[in-house]
Amino acid sequence: MATTGESPLPIMGTTQESPLPKSTLSPFTLVNSVFLMVGSGGAALLLRIYFIHGGQRIWLSAFLQVAAWPLLLLPLSFSTKKFNLSLFIYFVFAFIGIFWALDCYLYALASSLLPLSTSSLVICSQLAFTAVSAFLLVRQRFTPYSFNAVVLLTIGPAVLSLGEGSDRPEGESKGKYIFGLLMAVAAAALAGFIFASMELMMRRGKVVQTYAAAIEMQLTISISGSVFCLIGMIINKDFQAIRREAREFGLGRTKYYMILIWDAVFWQLSSLGLVGLVSGASSLFVSVMIALTLPLIEILAVIFLHEKFSASKGIALVLSIWGFISYLYGEKRQSDKAKKVAQQEPVTRAENELSSNELT
Repeated sequence: MATTGESPLPIMGTTQESPLPKSTLSPFTLVNSVFLMVGSGGAALLLRIYFIHGGQRIWLSAFLQVAAWPLLLLPLSFSTKKFNLSLFIYFVFAFIGIFWALDCYLYALASSLLPLSTSSLVICSQLAFTAVSAFLLVRQRFTPYSFNAVVLLTIGPAVLSLGEGSDRPEGESKGKYIFGLLMAVAAAALAGFIFASMELMMRRGKVVQTYAAAIEMQLTISISGSVFCLIGMIINKDFQAIRREAREFGLGRTKYYMILIWDAVFWQLSSLGLVGLVSGASSLFVSVMIALTLPLIEILAVIFLHEKFSASKGIALVLSIWGFISYLYGEKRQSDKAKKVAQQEPVTRAENELSSNELT
């Protein structure tokens, strides 16, 4: 995000690739929104299928959320300039990667103890945590429309939780169920802090918004997070347990490995979209998109996991769509207003110069 009137810093941007406009309606943000929604929906579903049919390795599940980073090397190879970030940004995002991996562990732990619909609706509470973090860290401005979107997208999961009966998995103790809820809330809170921190560091580092820069930021996070999770897997002896778990998996050995592979791919797609949206829009917009993914996950849960689609889920769907439309409408009004001001500035300047000349 280069400052007005200045060229991008050589170590931050690229002369061959033009910075992309920072807008929630730009092609950059629209593409990354699709990445986030498709990736999040597919990854959450596959992770729950893994646990339902006998998977038990939490550190392995966390590792899958960051492990597919080599896939990012292919699109990055087409970039006309490598190393689009400063050393400071690389270091900061490597540090963020550790917290990202910890958040992945908390999410995996929650997913192992809760139904997909329950864990997803609790995770969506990160919208509130992101709103608070964004206000404190990056001084996020709230318009009536964005505030309305936050309220609606926060009420949606609450309505869903109030409308559901006891969905505790059969054979699971009440203590483990409550522990799963607490881990989901902790994951949501940490995610909200991470999103706002990423936006803050991008602003301070004056990161130029290009596709290559977004990929490099995600690559740095994923490599750092992978190392952290690998250490956890080694300590927990996950590598020794994978073959046995594949042999005993309810859907068979082949599907076990396919689920792990595609889960990693979907997670990387989701993460790339997430980082791209923080760079191209804001941390709050990322949370809005994640909350909008909730209805998609609910539908996937109904189709593939045979969970019931109740009236409360229908209400949550309507509220989520309403909140998303409210946010986009507010963004469009802000964009139109900014364009109008930009168009009036030359006219106002010319009028002032004319008045000044007449006085002299």
